This record gives sequence, C-alpha cells and structure tokens, in this order.
Amino acid sequence: MLNPLLTSIALALTLYSVDAHAAKCTLPAINPQINVWRHYTLHPTSVYRAKVEQAVANIKDEDLKAQASRVADFGTFMWLKSLEDIQALSSVSEEVPCDEILGLVLDNLPYKNAPSNSPSPEYDPSTEDVYRSLYIEAIVKTLKARPNTAFALIVEPSAFPAYFNATTSLLPSAHEANLMRSYRTNIPIALEKLNLPNVITYLDIGHSNSLDWSRHRNATADAIASLYTAARSPSQLRGFATNVANWNAWALSPGEFARADDSRDVRPSNEQTLVRILSASLRARNLPSAAILDTSRNGVQGLRLSWDEWCNVSGAGLGVRPSANTGDDALDAFVWARQPGVSDGVSSERGGDSVDCAAVSAVRPAPERDVWFQGFFEMLVENAHPKI
Repeated sequence: MLNPLLTSIALALTLYSVDAHAAKCTLPAINPQINVWRHYTLHPTSVYRAKVEQAVANIKDEDLKAQASRVADFGTFMWLKSLEDIQALSSVSEEVPCDEILGLVLDNLPYKNAPSNSPSPEYDPSTEDVYRSLYIEAIVKTLKARPNTAFALIVEPSAFPAYFNATTSLLPSAHEANLMRSYRTNIPIALEKLNLPNVITYLDIGHSNSLDWSRHRNATADAIASLYTAARSPSQLRGFATNVANWNAWALSPGEFARADDSRDVRPSNEQTLVRILSASLRARNLPSAAILDTSRNGVQGLRLSWDEWCNVSGAGLGVRPSANTGDDALDAFVWARQPGVSDGVSSERGGDSVDCAAVSAVRPAPERDVWFQGFFEMLVENAHPKI
C-alpha cells in the first residue's frame, strides 16, 4: 500500500510541475491568419480525464477497458453553461502546457433553448445584462488572467440556424423573435469582448442540414458579415464551427441520406460540401472563412432515419481523433467538441424529454442532458472508427 504522505507529496509536486510549466510559457499573440491547430494540440482536461477514468473502472471487459482508457488522452472542449463551469475553468486553465490549446464552448445564450411548445414570455432586456456581465465578462476575466495560455472558442452551438431562419421569416413566432433579438444583441458583444490575443474564435453555424446552404450561401454569409461588423471586426475570429455535438460525416459521398451524388443538393449530405460552400462565400466578402469540425461521435453512419434525429444515437462510435491533418485547406481541424459519454437528453423505455430522445434511433433509457451516460460511452468506444 502506498504511503498516504508520499502520495500527497507526489501529487503536489505533479500539480506544481504542471502549473510551473504553464507559467513558463511566453505566448505570442495567436495569429488568426494561420491554422493554429498545426502548432497546438487540443488539451485533454483533468475534469474529463477524471470522468473517463471512473468510467474505465466500471468496465468489466479487459479489451474494452484498454480502449476506453485511451480516450482520456485526447483533447475535448470544455462547455461553459453556468457560473460553476466558469469557476472550474479558472483551475483547468492552470494545467495547460505551452504546446496545447484549451477548447471552450460558449453555451448560455438567452432564449436559445426555450421549448417551442411552451408559452413564450415577453422579451426581457435584462437578460442581455446578465449574459454580458455575469457570463461573458466572467469568462473574459478568466482568460485575461492566463495571458500565456492559448484558448479556442466555439460560440453558441445551434443558435445561428435558428437566428437566420427567424430573420428570413415573414412572420416569426414569439420564440423566434426572442431568439433573434437575443442573438443579434449578444453575439456581437461576445465576439468583441472575447477578442483577446491568446484566443482564437469560431462562430458555430449548425451543420450541413441546418439550412439550405446552397440556396442561401450569400444570405448566410451576409448575416455573418453583419454580426462581424457589429462586433467591430474582431481580429481573432478565425471562421466557423460545424457539426458540434452532431453525427454527420465529413466527406461521405453519397451522403447519409442521399441516393446519388449530392454535391448539388440544397442541403448537402456531408460536412465537406457545406464547409466549401460557406468558406467560399465568406472569402468573397473578405471575412474569416476557416472551419473546424466536431468528429467526436460521427464514426458510424447510416444509423438514423432522418437528419433531425440528434439524441444519443444508438450504434454511434467515436470519429477521427482531433487533428489538423484534414486534407482540405478550408478545414483547420477535426476536433472533439462534444465530450464522448455525455448524454444528449433523458429518456425512459417509454419515451423521452423530446421527440428525438424518444426516436427509434435513440438509446433508451438515458440520463438527463449533460449527465454521464456509461453505456453510451462504452458503445462509442466499442464502435470507434477508426478503432481507438
């Protein structure tokens, strides 16, 4: 048995070594004109590592246990949904080595996740002050306190498609109107305030089936241009993020729901087509146009009955590991934005908290959203493609 005192000393020395390592970094301002992922590796956080190690301890099969243990070595993004998450960020940011970058997902936009079947309250302007002062400025303070740590930000997953649809609707619903106002007001503030020299930022735009990208290639680029201008042209905005917490393939052709070449489809069936469409439209406007793609759970295709099934998809597997080797100049990196093993939403054998968590393709039963889902984690590891 290990001596508790010696164990404590060893742990303290390890923590000191990590913090000292980070403290010795002299980080030059991140150059948004180059692909930073060729110079930094996505940081595997201690918080996610602890979850994986606990999960591994509960696995009986030795082969699966060995595979699962490797997951902790790959970087994942840290999601900032609450003040508690921001407090945790303060300590996690201390552990990042000089050659790694800490990925963060902003996910707290007012009115973004309001259920469409619930009564829609009148828009409350005070939510803007809360988002700015208690959320964005708290994150800014933390990132400024670590000027020698590199950060990569994804801004508000799934919000842009809803915002764009609302702006182009002749008669937006009360829910859509609230989201539209919230997005138009808050996103430029977030982009401007988080425009820091040690930060690179990607605006989330949904995924390949979120919008009629081919038809709206100019209108979507114009909408992003308007946000960019309202944010005072933030220099650290690198481009956009796609497929965050989703399941779509990068370059599968024909795509998952296409019977033939879908390169001309209004809604492309793979992410590469979307990236090339939007990237070209943004470049034509002299806007940041590089992309990153979430491959954390897209290793297996053909599991869903429709694009709209997004909840704990049964049979899913880990996708390509985080890497800057994408084979496409428009795509900076494959990243793991969604942490493998986290539930998308609660369900029982009889149903779920949304239509999609009760879908045929969804694993049931499942725990609450963002709660660790042991069986789902094991499934992702077992079905990983390529194998882990």
